[in-house]
Amino acid sequence: MGLLAGLIGLLLVVVYSLFQYRALGFVTIASLVVAGALTYLAIAILGWTENYRLSLAGVAGIIVAIGQTADSFIVYFERIRDELREGRGLVSAVENGWKRAKRTVLASKTVNLLAALVLYFVAVGNVRGFAFTLGLTAIADLIVVFMFTHPTLQLLARTRFFGEGHKFSGLDPERLGAVPLYRGAGRMRTPEDRPAAVRGKNSGAAAEAERRMTIAERRLAEKQEQLAGSSKTSAKENK
Repeated sequence: MGLLAGLIGLLLVVVYSLFQYRALGFVTIASLVVAGALTYLAIAILGWTENYRLSLAGVAGIIVAIGQTADSFIVYFERIRDELREGRGLVSAVENGWKRAKRTVLASKTVNLLAALVLYFVAVGNVRGFAFTLGLTAIADLIVVFMFTHPTLQLLARTRFFGEGHKFSGLDPERLGAVPLYRGAGRMRTPEDRPAAVRGKNSGAAAEAERRMTIAERRLAEKQEQLAGSSKTSAKENK
């Protein structure tokens, strides 16, 4: 029944990923498969060498880890979407999104590992099995995100399907409400340049992106707004 619950949870994650991210959701599925294979391999090796046996609590830890593993991919994808909304190309969006996402992923997995370590050394009985598999899957998740998910997206960003923002790719700039950075003649586009329908549709997404900005990023944005305002004032005075 525990394995059945895990399969149901995995199926729901797959359905949600495809619904929310379309073709990009297949990257999530492939990453989960790789993470599952690494976890199974580690458990099998421990079984052969240390006589480790997977308990019901350990199975529960693996089930919980499915959602935690998917969280890492979602954070990364949303950072890429934020970059696309700012008008950047997919290649640069992947790189900039990764720089912002990896800090969040590292912080999240560090907390998971610390919690798993404390629980393993403090708890007794089957609870230690839960803590062990929780920490094991957190390590597998980090390996997969850094060595599989990110390189895969770097390759996909250079393909025509994803690079041109096909409507089923999950990275369609028009659907995300992206605005090109430049209007021409050295003029920058602003969010107000979007059509009214697009602005209304993506106002919630823009607010969410603003809330996710770090303190340094927010200060940089405020400084850029001040410089833009002062340049407009100077242009009016010159006229």
